Amino acid sequence: MTTIRLDWPQYRGGDPDGVMEFLPGLTRPEGRIAYGIGGQVAAMLAPDALEAVRIPVDPDGGDGSVVDGIVDKPEILRQQRLVLDTLRERDADRVVTIGGDCSVSVAPFAHLLERHGEDLAILWLDSHPDCNQPGADGNQGYNTMAAAHLLGHGDPEILDQLGIHVAAERFALVGTHSWADQDPTAALEEWKLNQISPAEETPFVIAVLDWLAATGCSKVAIHFDLDVITSGEVAFGMAPEAGGISLDTAVATAAAVAERCELVGLTISEFVSSEAVRLHSLLRRLPLLNP
Repeated sequence: MTTIRLDWPQYRGGDPDGVMEFLPGLTRPEGRIAYGIGGQVAAMLAPDALEAVRIPVDPDGGDGSVVDGIVDKPEILRQQRLVLDTLRERDADRVVTIGGDCSVSVAPFAHLLERHGEDLAILWLDSHPDCNQPGADGNQGYNTMAAAHLLGHGDPEILDQLGIHVAAERFALVGTHSWADQDPTAALEEWKLNQISPAEETPFVIAVLDWLAATGCSKVAIHFDLDVITSGEVAFGMAPEAGGISLDTAVATAAAVAERCELVGLTISEFVSSEAVRLHSLLRRLPLLNP
């Protein structure tokens, strides 16, 4: 079995306006690259047991232009193609992805769906559902549409590039409880997604394992947006939310799932530190460091 780790400090999936809402005090150029800097920090802190494949991301931020209802759609397509090609060339059976915004799960999970087919279930640990549609009112970042595209709903060109999607009965929103900028009607009523709301550790883990058993799948991929951890304990993510699960519950869930099934995919996404972003800017303004 070939396991690949991707270090993918993707930030182009974020809507600049949405980012600035959550990161007051930063300039717009700083906010534009915040997901990317967070991804670099997360990758640096991650254990080095696996050799990392770095996915190059243009550091200049781009102009954030909207194409077909998606911020920076051409760049999204370019990066996803690179990731899909990389995983296929390396014949990856298992993928660990250190992001970056939530869209970094899309291409790796599509590859795993191609590899493992209907034997793969996806757990989307995230305070937010990421089920937006291109052109909808509000946030136009691809990161808010990541789950939707994995489920086969979204931009036709992106869906064609992915070439595969997961059935709703093998996809669960886990720890999701904030639909502030998204309409739950499509996801919960039309697509009939399962949603496991935050709870104390034991009932939460049992609910996840019960759902997983019902799928009949022997393999699982976990998307772990750090904002699923309640901000009352620690505010890791871009858009921290109170009322999520505890850090220990998140770890216990992943461990229990890995005992029950073969864990073939794991994404860590959306670590953001305003201090790290401002330090990034400071270091680029000092003499001698910048000859």
